[in-house]
This record gives sequence, structure tokens and C-alpha cells, in this order.
Amino acid sequence: MPTLTIDNQQVTVHDGATVFEAAEQLGIVIPHFCYHKALGAVGACRMCAVTVHAGIFKGLQMACLLKVEEGMVVTTGDPRSVEFRARVAEWQMLNHPHDCPVCDEGGECQLQEMTIAGGHGRRRYRGEKRTYNNQQLGPFIAQEMNRCIQCYRCVRTYRDYCGGRDFGVMGSRNRVFFGRFQAGPLESDFSGNIVDVCPTGVLTDKTYRFKSRHWDLQEAASVCPHCSLGCATLPGGRYRELQRVRSGINEQVNGCFICDRGRFGSSYVNHPDRPRQARLAEQPVTVVDALQQLAGQARELIETHGPEAVLLLGSSRATLETNWLLQRWAAELGCRPPLLAAHTPRHQAARVAAFDLADRLASLAEVRQADLLVLFAVDPLAEAPLLAVALRQAVRNGGRVLVYDPRPVELPCEFEHQSLTVLQIRNLLAEETVESTLLRELLDRAARPVLIGGGDLLGAGGLRHLQRLATKASSALRPCLVHPVLGGPNSFGSALLSPPEPGEDDLLTRLESGRVKMLVCLETDPLLEAPDGERFADTLTRLDELVVFDYLPTPLSVHATLFIPSTAPVEAAGSFINNEGRLQLFGRVIEPGLPIAVTGGGDHPPREFFTVTPGSDPQPAWQLLQQLLGGRADLQAVRQRMQVALPCLAGFAELQPGGPGLRAAAAVAPGRFEESLPEQPLGSLQLLVTPARYGSDLFSRYADKLAPRFSAAGIILNPQDAAERGLNAGERVILDTDAGSYRLPLTCHAGLAAGCALVENSAAFPHLVPGGELGFCQVSAEVAHD
Repeated sequence: MPTLTIDNQQVTVHDGATVFEAAEQLGIVIPHFCYHKALGAVGACRMCAVTVHAGIFKGLQMACLLKVEEGMVVTTGDPRSVEFRARVAEWQMLNHPHDCPVCDEGGECQLQEMTIAGGHGRRRYRGEKRTYNNQQLGPFIAQEMNRCIQCYRCVRTYRDYCGGRDFGVMGSRNRVFFGRFQAGPLESDFSGNIVDVCPTGVLTDKTYRFKSRHWDLQEAASVCPHCSLGCATLPGGRYRELQRVRSGINEQVNGCFICDRGRFGSSYVNHPDRPRQARLAEQPVTVVDALQQLAGQARELIETHGPEAVLLLGSSRATLETNWLLQRWAAELGCRPPLLAAHTPRHQAARVAAFDLADRLASLAEVRQADLLVLFAVDPLAEAPLLAVALRQAVRNGGRVLVYDPRPVELPCEFEHQSLTVLQIRNLLAEETVESTLLRELLDRAARPVLIGGGDLLGAGGLRHLQRLATKASSALRPCLVHPVLGGPNSFGSALLSPPEPGEDDLLTRLESGRVKMLVCLETDPLLEAPDGERFADTLTRLDELVVFDYLPTPLSVHATLFIPSTAPVEAAGSFINNEGRLQLFGRVIEPGLPIAVTGGGDHPPREFFTVTPGSDPQPAWQLLQQLLGGRADLQAVRQRMQVALPCLAGFAELQPGGPGLRAAAAVAPGRFEESLPEQPLGSLQLLVTPARYGSDLFSRYADKLAPRFSAAGIILNPQDAAERGLNAGERVILDTDAGSYRLPLTCHAGLAAGCALVENSAAFPHLVPGGELGFCQVSAEVAHD
């Protein structure tokens, strides 16, 4: 580890570090444009010049490219370095327009900051400027090419890091253009990251354009709720409107980038149909009155009909604190412990991750460093998008990716795909075959192997087989890690809070027994989130009371006899545990309430003023439960009680939003879920219900900004299966399932495993839910009627 001196300060750094990184460690800011923490250095901008006084390469050098040597002496503020950087800043500004007052980047523009830091403050050039015609890049990204300084960050992020193919660099010398060969929407699921990395106002967030200045925004470190990965985000809001989401930084999870679903899928917070008023029998009431009504009715029903009369239902959307307080309220009422998920198979898969796999879970950082990654029944771009980017980094580092999946999986990197049905994949994991033996040999030869399993298709039994394979492939010196992909942002946390052994019955069994008189749904809608939505709908007629806490305009909130509005994740502090058991906190960004743009009818400021903020009834769900418990403890006190009650959460109360989080470890033996695979009926197809990339999770389904990327309803078959049934692509066919019959347009894809029928759960087709028990179906031609 070499030691060097920068501006009379000594610092010791790791081998291979650059002078720029050493200066960062000392807190010395060297002006730069092209360097980025995640992308490294290319030396394109020449802005980071420093002077080396002692070392192999003396004189002016680029700090981002120069490796540290033992005994090196460097200065950053000497006249020679300052003069060079000033001239670089001047030539970077030659063609830049004087439009800072109307540029969306103003106030957070790296070009502004580094130009002044570089010593340039007066323009001398009076000639004509280079100009470009801008491209239309779709609904999310706005381009102003005249502001470009050719740092190459955008193309290095889009193509090199994230694997996009339709955006690049064209031209030469000072006529370089960054864009597409033809105007059109950017195709990558990570296109929004070029907004974050652009140091000027060339590429900006079109959905946020001309709304606010950076210094006017309320921002707080947060956690993305759109999948189970728990990526770090920085949401920003103003006047009770969530206006944008930027990527946060968590080196153990997403690094520096997020997906477009997490970035542009935030408008559910300001959905025009969002329920903000407490209701009792369709009449508005105060939240206090609603809570008193709930508490009184729950106690009365339990006294009259026994502890089975009230059923409490938690959620993987609810925070860890909320689900824990729901358990405390159940204990005080004297009813049975709450169920913490409406989707039983997904919950069982999460329990395997939380308990069976607790000692060998892999973070995304470890995925990026793996040399062999084997994916079983997981489609990263649909189920966990940043996992796809992590796989790309592993391949760029020399790793190998194998995919066993029945679907025509796409990844932004090279990979080997074997199209196997779900039954074949489970047999591969469970039985000793030639294929499994070869796979085991590959794992044994790997230095850093990671197995990745999809909880939806593998289920609890499949994940347990994955755990056994990882155990066999591990040694004392080299573990084989597992990265499970789960259903929701807090699926792991809900599983961790569940009793050590699974209950004797699930949600539907208890509801269909007729003993439940009141159902309390806490930020969940089984009509949309459970695989047997039709059966659940039938049980609603047997209830005396249906109570719903939520912030989304779901169908269940409409049917509720008592509705109590809760806050969205950005409107309250809380915590989630991601799929690798990482407990992360998020802070409150904005207060709940109708945005001024709505209350003012488009005017600013509004023409009427109120003593109470319109639409401000929603309260954090944990706070509502505290009121039901008769307590007024703050969130910090709740976390302190939790870490005392649950040793696996040690350190919870000391965490801060925006940090790397901490691993929560299971402290009890896992529950066992015996699973027997059904036999496939003759002539049937295995039914694969998979999440769509956009509109499957409820957050993105209610995000209007994402509507341009919603997919149409349809069914996909292998061409061989379609031909055997006399079906042609483009025709409407009939899909017969245990849940019902549906008419859908047919698409044929040779990448789909033979013997399977693939349907995406999306806003256009919410009828079938991913993650249910393995099912089968029939697909036939639609009968023409005269």
C-alpha cells in the first residue's frame, strides 16, 4: 500500500489507486468532468491536471489516469496546474450556450461548479458556435446537444455499464454527437441513468422539466419499493408533489445506478384517484373516529365470536415497523397472530430466504465480483432489473453466466441459455443427473460462484433445493453463495417476523371457514396480489366488516366498509429488508397532501387558503397502529423495542437513512414446507405467469409516467406447440386455466421452452398473478360465431 503526499498531506492508499482517488480520500477536490466513480477514467476532458514533483512521471499529469507510486509528491493548486485547468475550462466553454437561467441543470450543474473551480470566469471567444439539432429520445429524456462538452459519460453509462445498444457516439473531432442513429424512444430499461451522470444540461429528466430548481426540492435518502433488491434512491418533492427520483449510492446494492421503473415509476404518490379521506360506510369521517370505530368493533367481535373473528393481514409493501406493530396489536386484542402476506407461496419462498439461506446470501456487490453465476427460473429485467446490470459487470470482469429458464430471457450481457420447463429445472436441482453432475463440476472449479433463484417459479421447495446445491458446492475456504429474488420490497422482513413454524392454514382457508367476521388489510389488496383473487372476492360477501389501510386506489379500498388512508413510502420514515437480508432505512421526503398544482387549479399560488392542508389525512401506518395500541412512542423508540425483542435486528436503532444498511440474520430454525409437484395432465401446457417489466408491481401500475412502456395483454407459445394446436401468431386464442378462461392474442417465440404457455401479469392483464402453485392450462383456437 503506497504512501504519497498531496498538497503537503500524506495519505496511504490501496495498490492500483489513482492520484484522483487518493485526493478524494484526503477531501481534496480536483476539478473533473469525464471521471465517474462507477465508470472509472478515460482522460477525455483533461480537466484533472496536477503537477507531479516526485515520481516516475514528473510534470503535468492527469490525476484520474495516474497510478499512485510510493513516495510520490503531488500538488493540485500550483500555478502551472491552475493555469492548465483554466485553459481547459475555457475551451470546454467555447461552444457552450449562455442559457444557465433556463437550463434545468442550473444549481446542480457540474459544468458550472468545475468551470469556476478550474479558474475560468470570463469568455474571450467571439466567433460562431457549433450547433446541433436535438433528437427526440422518448417520454423520459430531453436532449439539448448544444450544451455538450464531449465527456463521454452518457455513452459509457448507457452502452458500457448498462449494456444498451441504441445510443452511442457519432462524428469526429469537435463535431461529436451523442444519440441514436434515428430519433426514437431509448430502449434500455436503464436509460434514465444518463441524466444522473451528465455533468451539463444535455440530457435531462423530461418528466421533471421546468418544475423546480434543485435548491427548492425536499430530498431524503430512500429505498426503492418496486422490487426486492432495495436500491438506494434520492426522491425529490416540492409543494407536496413528488417530482423526481434520482439514484442514491449503496455500494453493496445498486452501486450508483437504478432502473427506469424505480426512477420514473413514482407518480403513484400523486395519483389523481388516490384515496386521502377516511371513510365509514361510504361517508367521510376523521381518522380519529375511524380508529375508534375499528378498535371498538374488533373487541366486540372477539368477545362475541372468539379470537377467530378478527383476521389481521400485513404486507410485503408495509414497513418492518408496521408489520411488527400489527403483531403487537393482535396480541393486545387477543386474536390470532396476523398473516404478513396475502400471497402464501411467495411468503413461503421468502421464509426459505430468511431462514434456510441466511448464512449464504449474496449481495449485488458479490454478484458483480462473481466468476460463475447460475440463474434458475429468474428473469432479471422483469423481476429485479439491477440484477441484470450486476450480471453485466460480472461478465465484463471475466465471469460466466448460465441461465436455466423456460422464458425467452434477455440480458444486457453475454450468457448461455437453456430453455427448460419449471418441472425440468426443479428436477435438475433435486435429482442426480448427467446435467446436474456437470453443473456441480462447474461450481467446484469456480472461485466465486453465486446461484440466483427466482422465488416465483422455483417456490419454497425449489429454493430449498438451491440451498442444498450451494451447500454441496461450498468448501471451508470458498463458499457458494445464493441470491434469491423475492416478490416485494419487504418480503424478507415479513418472513423474518413470521412465527418459526408456518400456520396450519392460509388466508383463504381461514376466510372460507366462515369464522372470520372482520378482515383488516394493511397496505395490501389480495384481489390483485394473491394468486386466487376470484376465491378471495367470493369470501368478501361473508364478512361483516372489511377494513383497509392503504395509499393506492386499489379495488379493495373501494369495497371497504371502513377505509383509513396511510402514507406512501416517501411521505414517512420506515425500513425495508431486501432480498439478501439487508435492513435499510428511508426518510420522509414530503408531507402528505394534495399538491398545490391540484388545489390551485394550475395557478400558483392557489386563490384560496385553508387552515388544514387539503388531503393531509393520511398518516404513517405504524403511527396509526400506535394509536390503536394507545401509545405515542416515536419511530426510534419502536425500533429500540424491536431490536430488544428480535436479536436478529441488533443495531437497528443506530442505523441512518442513506447508509449501507446491516444484515439481519435469522435466529431460529426454519419452518418446513413440504412440497409435492403435480403431474402434468395429458395434452396440457405448463402455465407460466410472469411479471411484466412495467405495470406488474402495484407501484408502477399506478404510475402514469410509465404508461408508455406498459405491455399489451397476450400469450406466448413455442412455435412447435402452436403448430400442434393449429394456431397462428397474431390470432386470438382461448386460454383455459383453473382460474378461468381468457381470450388473448397469440405470439410465437422459439426461445420459450416447448410445453409452456407464457402470460405476463400487467396493468393490461391483472387477472393471473405470478408466484402461485405450478399450474397447467389448455390453449385452443377461438371459435368463430356466425
